[in-house]
Amino acid sequence: MGIKGSALILAWSFVLLVGNVQWDVSVSAQAPATQAPPSRPAPVVVPQGTPPAPRPAGSSAPAIAPRAPKPGEVESDPIRCWWKADRTSVRVGEKFGLVLTCSVIETGPITVVPVLNQLEPGALSLTPFEVVSGVSHDDVVVSPWRYIQREYSVRLLSDGFFGQDVTIPALTVTYNLQERGSGSQGRDQQYILPPLPMRILALVPKSADDIRDASGQTFASIESRRFRASLATTTAWVSFAFAAVFGIFALVRATAQLRAKKKGIVKPLPASSVLGASLSALARVKEDASQAGWTSELSRRAASALRIAGAVALNRPVSQQFVGPEVAEREGQLSVYSGWPRRKRVLLSAATTSRTIASAMNNGHQPSASTRASLASISDALGILSTAGYGRQTTEDAVALDSALAESTQAVRRIRSTTLWPRRTAQSLRSFVGF
Repeated sequence: MGIKGSALILAWSFVLLVGNVQWDVSVSAQAPATQAPPSRPAPVVVPQGTPPAPRPAGSSAPAIAPRAPKPGEVESDPIRCWWKADRTSVRVGEKFGLVLTCSVIETGPITVVPVLNQLEPGALSLTPFEVVSGVSHDDVVVSPWRYIQREYSVRLLSDGFFGQDVTIPALTVTYNLQERGSGSQGRDQQYILPPLPMRILALVPKSADDIRDASGQTFASIESRRFRASLATTTAWVSFAFAAVFGIFALVRATAQLRAKKKGIVKPLPASSVLGASLSALARVKEDASQAGWTSELSRRAASALRIAGAVALNRPVSQQFVGPEVAEREGQLSVYSGWPRRKRVLLSAATTSRTIASAMNNGHQPSASTRASLASISDALGILSTAGYGRQTTEDAVALDSALAESTQAVRRIRSTTLWPRRTAQSLRSFVGF
């Protein structure tokens, strides 16, 4: 080839060398445009000594350039998030709790603003898991950090993951950096939360192709529930019947009161109120006798109260005079106030004696055994009190008077218990049914 051939070879080699150099320069110039974003956000300057948060998995580069730290300050990530589940293994269809916590920086110059709409339960996608519900808690501020927390109820509805590890997918949290004072806002950036593995437990054999119902209900349990339902229905109807009867009694009583008011008739006191006035008078007599001893006046007052109680027990009328406060109380009368809000003064009196009670018991009056015993106690006490009230008193009489007063008071209490509304209502029902 000679000199010409050698020159041509050298020239061609030079051309190839220059072309390779230019190709390397162009590739190196285009390489930064195709590189992946950094694995974690650029640090932000915060005061030294602030509480650290868990390390993030990764995010894109920030839009606002960080400044150099001053003395006493450190660099930290602008946002950090982490998952926390209340259990590590679940069954198919079982709900479990999943908590997402994020910490963002709120320093003087820089504030991290996350997009919270994408963390709502309806917008959160954790396929193959399903977000059933969610709760948003109030933010907690520990300067320079703000902690944001969302709590979700999650479940897995699929029969293809028995005995496998299924991960809760990675979650992307969008945020941007804002500078206070200047009002500048950076572009949206992304923080990638790493996936969280969950173990799916199997409830069925490997050969089963569906989820079988594990309910333990039998015909016996169904029959038991049916019996309880029938019993509850019967009880309800009986209660309605009692309510209807009570309603009829109340309606009749209200009608009678209305008619009495129209006619201007003063309704007499019921037996329970009359016996209550007798018990009050006997209690006052007992108190006075224990303090100053028995006197003829105290004996007559106790006898007046027992005469009224005996008349009520014998179903005899008791004199009731509605008077004003200026009318004085005479011997043998008890003064009692009734009514609300306009209280009325009533003077009660009766002419019952021991002989009257004995005559009524022997002439066809047949009360119950309890009422008969109470009438006997009242009759004996009337004899002792009347003798002490209108004759001489001795030391032995005080002991007999105390005993007579105590027994007669218990007798009046027993009689009054039969006049209260539960006993009266039961007696009325027995008379209505025919027993």
